[in-house]
Amino acid sequence: MRTHTRWLASMACVAVTASFVFASQLHAEDAKTESKFTKATKDLKTVDGMFTLYHNEQKLLVLIKNSDLKKNYFVATSIARGISSGSLLGGYSWGFGDDAIWTFKKVGDKLHVLRRNVRFKAKAGTPEADAVKLAYSDSVLYSLPIIAEEKGGVLVDMTRIFMSDDQQIGSSHGLRFASDRSTWAKLKAFPKNVELQVAAVYTGSRNLETVADPRGVQINVHYSISVLPENGYHTRLADDRVGYFLTAVKDFSQNDDEEHFVRYINRWKLEKAAPDAELSPPKEPIVFYIEKTVPIELRPYVKAGILEWNKAFRKLGFDGAIEVRQQREEDDWDPEDVRYNTFRWITAEAGFAMGPSRVNPMTGQILDADIIFDASFLRYWTEDWEVFSPEQVARITNGVLPTQKNPSSLPVQDGRGGIPQILPESKRAEIAARDCSLGHGMQQQMGFAATALIAMQKADSEGKLPDEFIHQALKEVVMHEVGHTLGLRHNFKASSWKSLKEINSLPVDSDQPTVASVMDYTPANIAPKGSKQGPYYTPTIGPYDEWAIEYGYKVDANDEELNKIASRGAEDGLDYLTDEDTRSYDSDPLTNRFDLGENPIEFARARMDHSTKLLSKVLERVGKDGEGYQKVRQAFGMLFSEYWRTALFAARFPGGLYVHRDHKGDKNARPPFQVVEAAKQREAMKLLTETTFGTPKYDPELLNHLAASRWNHWGMNFSSRIDYPIHDYVEMMQSRILGELLSSTTLSRLHDGELKVSADTEAYTLAEHLRTLSDSIFSEWTTPTAGDYTVRKPYVSSFRRGLQRMALKDFAALVTRGYGYPEDARALARMHLTNLDAKLTELLKNDKVKLDDYSRAHLMDSQQRIQQVLKAGLQMNSIN
Repeated sequence: MRTHTRWLASMACVAVTASFVFASQLHAEDAKTESKFTKATKDLKTVDGMFTLYHNEQKLLVLIKNSDLKKNYFVATSIARGISSGSLLGGYSWGFGDDAIWTFKKVGDKLHVLRRNVRFKAKAGTPEADAVKLAYSDSVLYSLPIIAEEKGGVLVDMTRIFMSDDQQIGSSHGLRFASDRSTWAKLKAFPKNVELQVAAVYTGSRNLETVADPRGVQINVHYSISVLPENGYHTRLADDRVGYFLTAVKDFSQNDDEEHFVRYINRWKLEKAAPDAELSPPKEPIVFYIEKTVPIELRPYVKAGILEWNKAFRKLGFDGAIEVRQQREEDDWDPEDVRYNTFRWITAEAGFAMGPSRVNPMTGQILDADIIFDASFLRYWTEDWEVFSPEQVARITNGVLPTQKNPSSLPVQDGRGGIPQILPESKRAEIAARDCSLGHGMQQQMGFAATALIAMQKADSEGKLPDEFIHQALKEVVMHEVGHTLGLRHNFKASSWKSLKEINSLPVDSDQPTVASVMDYTPANIAPKGSKQGPYYTPTIGPYDEWAIEYGYKVDANDEELNKIASRGAEDGLDYLTDEDTRSYDSDPLTNRFDLGENPIEFARARMDHSTKLLSKVLERVGKDGEGYQKVRQAFGMLFSEYWRTALFAARFPGGLYVHRDHKGDKNARPPFQVVEAAKQREAMKLLTETTFGTPKYDPELLNHLAASRWNHWGMNFSSRIDYPIHDYVEMMQSRILGELLSSTTLSRLHDGELKVSADTEAYTLAEHLRTLSDSIFSEWTTPTAGDYTVRKPYVSSFRRGLQRMALKDFAALVTRGYGYPEDARALARMHLTNLDAKLTELLKNDKVKLDDYSRAHLMDSQQRIQQVLKAGLQMNSIN
């Protein structure tokens, strides 16, 4: 018994000892774990919020709680402070329409950061859902070693994610990320979002005028990470009759579309606080903060432009859907914070305004929007209008100058030109469609207005625009950009709603819309002297805007109701065509940037005539005593460019089609395409042959006063010609007109158009078009005028000689290449060259026409070129 007792006591002692040892081991393990965490976070600053952040100047550790794993996080990247070059602008949203969703997954001793693949889906529990899982996967962006597990989560080092150029911000502009010099500018954490800002340093070898030294370029990059809201948002399907930005996904459970695409419009979650009330405030209004960077005297007009959209929402029963608040001096929130929608004023000398928004890529719900307004468009006296380059001409005329080898070449325009070249062409085209370059054209329009008002003695010699003009222009641009933040795309057909007469019958301070939509680019409406002046810019949103908002934001509208709304597209003022409808030769001639009125030919004629008359007043009235003549040259350049820019509107009518988006069964539905009336096409050609193909007359005294800026330092475009190269500039503009009229698309359209009008309807044919061009451009060759000509009064003027050379090259391209053109066009061009060859022979032998040396040399040279082309054409034909 005693032995048994001793044995029990011994066993108890062993048990106690074992328990003590086990407890000590557990304590040691806890201490070891705690020491890892403590050691890792020692001497680091702590920021508590959605994630707990531990950081110093160049390091960031993040505690991800276990409850945070597998949640979806919205990640938005933007430029908080830029360098005013390309797309590296303060306030610029980075990502180019690809808003990212991240999630975290623990895998062994690593934490994986995944980017969700949200483009493909299927209804849960279906065979299609299993197929989607097999075919498409998320992307594993990072595998981060877990430093420690404590406080209900995992501690990882995220420095490499943000202290890098993984967003390709630098590489897209030829810069390399310098990790040794990059630091944290700000780190903030809130219950549902984290705001990280990197004072990133990049290095490169290319000199940048806006940077002191390219070896140390500083750009502040802001990352806003927030929990993706699950707030009961209801998606709304897109309709191609109404212009919204889209979120497109492939839903393999849907069989309505053969390619399984489901397209949602991008819009805000907007609900009534009192659903049954006829008029109710929203549960959560859309709030815009006007940054303190906006000049105080202009804030009322900015505010008015933002709030103007409440007119459309009020018709849907919303009282105060949009609110405006002014940022106070003591406010320290960041404009890049995803919780704030801001109107930001910058001075980047980039001449633009933009209204980007961030959307949930799974649903199209807009989560954040910021309007960036570059004030430089209000500074219109710039050196840009002293020298015309092919790039400048391309921007003025909404395209790229055609090459002599290919008159129809027209690459996609990039708006500001800041889209990184590293992106694939398909993505670049998509971005270009979302890009807003309104400010570029507005700067030219402001300059045109200033010059016009000076010449008409309605402004002083410095061209200070009337306050009323500035306020109307500013409000119109604000309305436009707010429209983008509400989800709306451009509508470039809206300016054809009313006639010029109707617009100018309104008072200057009218409250009636002058265009169907503020989502168009509208020019400054400057009536000629002696004519009635209407509003300079539309003062309010138009019928299209209200209709589009109804489609996007009508509460609880079902598919039938939405279709009924969209089916109204044929009504007056509701026509819609957008960016891709203006960027090529195959677009509707009523769809233009910066035209005004229902008849673009009438607008072009009026604007060209107005510009010509104003030129005679420029030297006398622009600039003041004691100044150089640079402003005179700039004013000349703005009027010169406006003349040729508007001429291009007429050049889009030959071969043109009216384009409609109506659906079968819509009330008053129109066919998708309608050939432009023959009379309209001829009217356009008549205007062009009488103006752009004629001999322009410029006052020699004026040409001799067009002085270029002579400052030779950074920031100035020192011209190789300090005098005005008038022939070069006119030829560049004429080349743009010819490129439109002789593009392969225009000629093919004309050829096909003969079959697209009924037999009893008059047609403007390909044959008539080429004959009109030949007869007008080469009229001196075909209809000789007797006389004794000299080099000072030549038979063929210098401008006409240049035009004829360009036209010969284009006709030659048709004959010798013909690729992409109708064969009939090639044959007709050959016929005209053959006839011109014969006419030249007669003319050169005509004793009644005493040719000057310029003209004779030109005609002889032209005949030799024609004969070479005809011979080359015969050789090509024998091979074929």
